[in-house]
Amino acid sequence: MNRHYFEGYQRVFTNDINDIEKQLQEYDPDLYVMWRPSDNTWLIMDGLLEIAIMKIPQVGFSTLDARVYRRIREIHVHGFSAQQVIKEAEEKHQREQDRLMEDLAYDFAKESKEAFINAYDYGRTSGITKYVNGGV
Repeated sequence: MNRHYFEGYQRVFTNDINDIEKQLQEYDPDLYVMWRPSDNTWLIMDGLLEIAIMKIPQVGFSTLDARVYRRIREIHVHGFSAQQVIKEAEEKHQREQDRLMEDLAYDFAKESKEAFINAYDYGRTSGITKYVNGGV
């Protein structure tokens, strides 16, 4: 969402008589509520992603009350962070790349050892066959 969408909303307000923001933050500390006095609407915000995850009023939710809290618990994946998911995917990819490099290094070392032993035992080869005595 663009910044224009949040125009007129404020974090500080006194009409959260049911303490929904407090309950949301107990569930997930990154959730908070914004309010726009001009049209008396609320936004439930995810502070990690800086996006609105719910706007009130809407069908079924006419005001900021316990129903909103229950619905957020149903739809909001607790502790979800897109940045964390991306970071974990990058770390997994890096581990896979490291494992591939280790495997390649191991295979290279193994082949080098075999070639060295072969050259020592049987003399140098022209490179056409892997081993002097008959190839592989």
